[in-house]
Amino acid sequence: MKLIIIKTPLVIVNTFTPNGDGINDTWVILNIDLYPLNTVKVLDKTGKIVFTKSGYLNDWNGYYNGAPLPQGTYYYVVDLGTGSPYSGYISVVRD
Repeated sequence: MKLIIIKTPLVIVNTFTPNGDGINDTWVILNIDLYPLNTVKVLDKTGKIVFTKSGYLNDWNGYYNGAPLPQGTYYYVVDLGTGSPYSGYISVVRD
């Protein structure tokens, strides 16, 4: 018997609009639920961590310490625990 492992890739949406209208209000990473040991970090342009969570499930709404982050570009690192983290940029749009 041959074991076949199929890895489902993530699709990381790079823009979201957390303005409370119920549309695109949280940052979505498609298929993240298939990797329950994930860790997600979001950093601002100075390198300060503004969001971190283990077991992320598409629930970050662009807030830090109870206040909305300014509109802008942030850096993310998504670690699935596999040794090959995903990284890139995400835009928070409030207008």
